[in-house]
Amino acid sequence: MKRVLGCIRRADERYNMIRPGDKICIGVSGGKDSLLLMYGLKLYQMFSKMPYELIAVLLDLGISDQDYSPVAEYAESIGVPFEILKTDIGEVVFNIRKESNPCALCAKFRRGALNDYAHQHGCNLVALGHNRDDVIETFFLSLLYESRLNTFGPVTYLNRQDVTVIRPLVFLPEKYALSVAKKLELPICKPNCPVAGFTKREDMKQIIKYLTSIVPDPETRIMNAIADTHKYGMWDRLRLPPRDIE
Repeated sequence: MKRVLGCIRRADERYNMIRPGDKICIGVSGGKDSLLLMYGLKLYQMFSKMPYELIAVLLDLGISDQDYSPVAEYAESIGVPFEILKTDIGEVVFNIRKESNPCALCAKFRRGALNDYAHQHGCNLVALGHNRDDVIETFFLSLLYESRLNTFGPVTYLNRQDVTVIRPLVFLPEKYALSVAKKLELPICKPNCPVAGFTKREDMKQIIKYLTSIVPDPETRIMNAIADTHKYGMWDRLRLPPRDIE
């Protein structure tokens, strides 16, 4: 858990994520990362002695009758106010819209519901559990499917809801998140999405897995390239020689 807290501290100090008096809404999915984030932010609140508030919400997408009571009980046990918000997102995406590629629309609806919930409950920050692998996978998704160099940022301000999204686990490798979650025996919920395990993001995991077979520690190298902006060498920074105009 020490490494998890170290990654949270590194992200917080580097990107000035949390300030005294902030009220943070943690988006909990029931997966290992969001549960670990909830526990990590509770510990960080104690160890850093920084006065900020925490609440957590889990969006029930209405896809199946999954029992989230173990998550609610765990949140109560560590002293984090927790609520399950029932939505019809699954019904809209899979049954009404019948999306062939549902991930983007589902993510859009979930972001909107979570940010609105945070705003309504007086939160100025929304914390998401994206880890280092998520950053890199999103980078490759944008590169290969959108022809652009892009990934989500550690801090993003949303002016419509007047909330700022923070991702305190961006420097945490997924393998460490999995290891710590198992040791802590977190109440991880099984994915109940019909397309779980069959998405383009899973393809990106396979690409990165292949890279690890030919390059030493490619995840660290790629993450450093993303985070160290002073090393960027894209064409928008070209220094072209002056040309005489005839």
